[in-house]
Amino acid sequence: MRVLLFITCYICVAFADNVSMLKDYIKKEYTNTFPEIRIDGISLIVRNSLDIYNIEIINKSIGNNRTQNGFVNITYKYNNKIFHENIKYVMQASIALYVAGENISAKTNLSTSNIYQKIQDFSSITSTPATKRDILESSAKSYIPINSIIYKNRLAKRILIAKDSNVKIIFHEGNIEATSMGKAMENGTKGDVVKIENTESKRIINARVIQEGVVRAD
Repeated sequence: MRVLLFITCYICVAFADNVSMLKDYIKKEYTNTFPEIRIDGISLIVRNSLDIYNIEIINKSIGNNRTQNGFVNITYKYNNKIFHENIKYVMQASIALYVAGENISAKTNLSTSNIYQKIQDFSSITSTPATKRDILESSAKSYIPINSIIYKNRLAKRILIAKDSNVKIIFHEGNIEATSMGKAMENGTKGDVVKIENTESKRIINARVIQEGVVRAD
């Protein structure tokens, strides 16, 4: 009797380990793609003839993590033989989405003042939504109507230099650094070369955007 109990418990532990490992893997794959997803539960649907109680899972992968339900593909060893299997999973999940709180024009920097958050069932997602971090580092690629979900494909690089704004110009000559003030003649994102009017000389120069409000003369 003790032997039978030991074997039964061993099998239960093996099953629990495999199930937990697969659920943790699925959760990690989704979280990597959708950092603001909330997974409340994952159910695995296994065919009766698969001895998942006593298999060694060698490899695993998910073909598509854009839907709430799918398959995890496993390669496993059983009785010293290698097999492949697709195990269906069903998730209960929601995700934090960010929505335009006003009509946002193209090339407008996004901030907490023109967006708001809402929670939505993950099954309704049709594209990859932008995270809050994505949004606060970006500008609108094109016009975004009020109450529209902000997806990643609607974002462009954040504008660090706005046309007609005052900027700091850094000049380098050898080991000597000098600064001056100027006015931006056009918008610019990090790394862009833009035209700047030097406030003192009134000369227009080309300068590279290095951070918000700061350019380096080329």
